[in-house]
Amino acid sequence: MAGYQSTYRVQLTRAFPFAAARAVVPYLADLGVSHLYTSPILRARSGSTHGYDVVDPTQVAPELGGEAGLRELVAALRAAGMGLVVDLVPNHMATSDESPWWVETLRRGPGAEVARVFDIDWEAGAGRVRLPVLGGPLDQVADQVRVEGGWVVYHEHRFPLAPGTDRLEQQHYELVDWRRAAVDLNYRRFFTVSELIGVRQEDPEVYRMTHATILRLAAEGLVDGVRVDHIDGLADPAAYLRRLAASVPYVVVEKILEDGERLPDWPVAGTTGYEFLAVADGVLIDRAAAGAFAEGYRDLTGDDPDPAAVALACKRERLERDFGAEVAGVARHLPGDQDANRAAVVELAARLPVYRTYVTTTVSDTDRAVIAEAAEAARPALSPAGAPALDRLVAALLLELPAPEAVRRFQQLSGPAMAKGVEDTALYRDTRLVARNEVGGDLGRFGRPVAELHRANAEREARWPESMLASSSHDTKRGEDVRARLAVLSECPDRWWPLAGRWTGRLGAGVDPADALLLWQTMAGAWPLERERCLAYMEKAVREAALHTTWTDPDPVYERALAALVDRAYTDQELLSELEDLVGEIAPAGRVKAAALALLRLTSPGVPDTYQGTETEQLVLVDPDNRRPAPFTGDDSLKFRVTRTTLRLRRDNPDVFTGYRPLAAPDGLVAFARGNDRLAVVATRLPIRVEPTGQVDLPTGPWHDLLSDRDHPGGATPADQLLAQSPHALLVRA
Repeated sequence: MAGYQSTYRVQLTRAFPFAAARAVVPYLADLGVSHLYTSPILRARSGSTHGYDVVDPTQVAPELGGEAGLRELVAALRAAGMGLVVDLVPNHMATSDESPWWVETLRRGPGAEVARVFDIDWEAGAGRVRLPVLGGPLDQVADQVRVEGGWVVYHEHRFPLAPGTDRLEQQHYELVDWRRAAVDLNYRRFFTVSELIGVRQEDPEVYRMTHATILRLAAEGLVDGVRVDHIDGLADPAAYLRRLAASVPYVVVEKILEDGERLPDWPVAGTTGYEFLAVADGVLIDRAAAGAFAEGYRDLTGDDPDPAAVALACKRERLERDFGAEVAGVARHLPGDQDANRAAVVELAARLPVYRTYVTTTVSDTDRAVIAEAAEAARPALSPAGAPALDRLVAALLLELPAPEAVRRFQQLSGPAMAKGVEDTALYRDTRLVARNEVGGDLGRFGRPVAELHRANAEREARWPESMLASSSHDTKRGEDVRARLAVLSECPDRWWPLAGRWTGRLGAGVDPADALLLWQTMAGAWPLERERCLAYMEKAVREAALHTTWTDPDPVYERALAALVDRAYTDQELLSELEDLVGEIAPAGRVKAAALALLRLTSPGVPDTYQGTETEQLVLVDPDNRRPAPFTGDDSLKFRVTRTTLRLRRDNPDVFTGYRPLAAPDGLVAFARGNDRLAVVATRLPIRVEPTGQVDLPTGPWHDLLSDRDHPGGATPADQLLAQSPHALLVRA
């Protein structure tokens, strides 16, 4: 089997089990993929559409085909010379009656042997775990709760009775109004999902219990690597990864790095690649249009938001509205006034410039600087009582005040606050050009210089040469082909803004202009787009933005106005005609950009991942839209030719994908050499605004372009000559 040259991500479900994955192995082998990369394979809730709601980590999922089905899949992969990387979920499990450990914990309480698995603050609940499942206070819905057959039943929920009991008040759990999850929940959850409870991987016995099966599969050679989901949720990621890396040969972590942030020195191959996505996407956006988009957005919406201020406001809102229980959990383990402590926790977490720090028994210089920066920014926003509370919190984080529980809980809170505040709120508020609004991106940046991509690639080659590279995932806010098409708008702002303004003025009554602008971009980016998919996306987007409606407190008046706008857009013949004309102009350039993004992902230092189906154009939006069945078939597109040609080259000639050297090229291109100048890559990034004039400084040839099937002598080569047959070039020594 080849080394880790590439991965291909598939989403396993009851409808696409191991047998279905096995059936596409010949296609993936022909494509040139070295490793199949799957969503989680351990037993999840019945009917799970993603696999992250694990109920039993000791079992390979029966719905997917069980261990027998997994072995058949691996046998097919081995026969094709391929390997298997799987998604692993150590941070949480589902609070489901399908989970034997969870049921036993509810049945016997903190004394249960398996209760140690779950991150429950039993003391805060007076020996009981609060379960936020009721539609209202218990006294208002008591008639809907019944006891039958050894279980407490409330609608679809079932909870076991403790031995020898028959009344609700005798249980080791307390059923409470679902709204209390944000107030006084006493277990750690995944973000704001109360149905997913935190797992205590810091306990070596819990690690052993939850990892026995996956480590056995790795030891038997069935699993060649793992992607660790939500590493920032763990109490001590470094210690966890040291244990895991001792047993698994290839480990990447789902870790979002902010601009300038570096991955800690963990024993891993790298991340899942969102930092690559941010920079590679950025070079496809025309930075010269920043002013035009600021002006257009201001004229349309009356707003010119400061991205940093928007992110701060969104993080603070989420902390105060959704994470009250988690904030209180940190404050409770600090001395002094609890109201002041809570205010300090909110402000410091909101100001933290990264997802989290990694303080354990020592404080790194990096963490010390991050904490100091956040504290300095937070102090002016606090009351006189809040300042000493901030001092206490900072002293705890710097290990100057003994408060290990406060430190742990704060570090496990700041990541969810960043994710929910920025990824799931701010990215839906600033809609000036949503090609930029992506996980790992920075709304403060309008495009990226090519030099930044070169620096990132060179650093990755030096430090993390097997880090994963992604341009789409199950978590991205829109598919790479949609982003690429929308990036074309940055090259033609004079074409775009008059249309957006006219459509909003004629049709946008009753809806925030920023939401109308999001609708126009969604239609332009994904057209042809079914009305039902568009409406579902827009409803999710405005609830995530949380300005006019929310998931927990929806505003039916605003949502009806939004639906009416979508209806008007889909029935307005003038708009549809103008939209078709626009898409006809930008879609070809969008496909050039999408192929460029694929070429950069497949040739840059790292291990490129291809998300299911994205070897061809997939005009998809946020989940669940991006988890629809993939076609698993090629076509005659430039993107597919780039993908198949490059993946096969990686498989057959891995030695040319080493080293990294930027090549001088005109502004609208990206060019670099690898493999001691045995491979050269040239990608067109601005196909509309910048003509390919000037020269590309190729190393001495002769060269053969695998995309155009043409030969070139090398040296200073006119760009228009090099790209006469194809907007991109993949050159190997002739």
